Amino acid sequence: MSADFYDPNKKSSGGPTTSSAGGPAASAEPAPPPIPPPAGAPAYPVQPPLPPVADGNLEPLRIPTAPQGEGAAQDRVRIGLWGAPRSGKTTYLAALPIAAMQGRRHSPHNWLISGMTPEANNFLGDSVSQLAVRRVFPQATVGIQNMSWAFQGEVAPSGMMRHRTQQVSFVLEIQDASGEVFKRDHPQHQGIVDQLARAQGLIYLFDPLGDAQELTESLTFFYSTLNELSTRIRDMGGHYRGRLPHHVSVCVAKFDHPDVFRPSVEAGWVTQDTVGSQLPRVPAQLSERFFQWMCDDFRGSNARLVRDGLANFFHPDRISYYATSAIGFRLNPQHVFDYRNYVNEEIVDGVRRICTSPEPINVLEPLTDLEHNIRTARAGRKGWRR
Repeated sequence: MSADFYDPNKKSSGGPTTSSAGGPAASAEPAPPPIPPPAGAPAYPVQPPLPPVADGNLEPLRIPTAPQGEGAAQDRVRIGLWGAPRSGKTTYLAALPIAAMQGRRHSPHNWLISGMTPEANNFLGDSVSQLAVRRVFPQATVGIQNMSWAFQGEVAPSGMMRHRTQQVSFVLEIQDASGEVFKRDHPQHQGIVDQLARAQGLIYLFDPLGDAQELTESLTFFYSTLNELSTRIRDMGGHYRGRLPHHVSVCVAKFDHPDVFRPSVEAGWVTQDTVGSQLPRVPAQLSERFFQWMCDDFRGSNARLVRDGLANFFHPDRISYYATSAIGFRLNPQHVFDYRNYVNEEIVDGVRRICTSPEPINVLEPLTDLEHNIRTARAGRKGWRR
């Protein structure tokens, strides 16, 4: 006759009884020793004690979310950053947190930017340290770097509710790619085209200085990407009224550089604020014509093809134009612009350095305007469906 199998769930007749309250009943006799398993039962090894808790009594960490409880996939805004090598894409992103902090001095809007990941927060922190404290330019990006930032803003709406501020929050997914990636024969070229195809908005940095050089000429890194992007959107069935569906911010970069700024002043495109730091700028109502002039008269035939390509592939009502500077102009000790000494870059021991604290111009606006236009287009589609 074989031995009975050990059943760990079977109560022993000699074990302790329980009270009506669920606890062990009082007994004058001590509890009997545990009954060893009968012969043939599996022997389980003794488990080691659990390791001590490393984080003490800290609360469990939840996943990062956007402010005000948003951040679902449909509320995220994907923005692609596009430009030739040395057009200033990384410096543009690095200037965003500074522009946000200075925003209340130049507009009625207020924006808070925070990273959705530790890596994104590190980028923001390093950017402020490099530009504002150490006053050096960030290293150019190698390959493709993806980041997610949460934006929380208080904006002044237009229309009948103009006296009331509006709370806006969104998550921005943006990629910073080296300019070489936009060249057709680069091994990561298909990857960047995929990312641009998934984006709802594009920031295109046009560098008037680099465009004059063969290795960084805008058209070299522009048309092949634009053509493949259109093919990808066509295969996805995503064209909008026969053109690409993206909203686009076209930024004429390095507006502060004397080789760009001085000709713009002499051609009559620049006005100057009369209050605060009295910063120069191209008025918003002239920015599209300023870009046309930059391509027609300042740069040349290849730049005109870039301009024509943008007008051909994107709807004109979805394109906005800006004269942009990531570091702004040098200001005098009274923090006021002086046309006699406005260059904010110098060479110290062979290293490019920023002379005074950066005052970014039209860095945040191309991004927040894109988000507003995308959000408005989404609301329009929902209203049409109803």
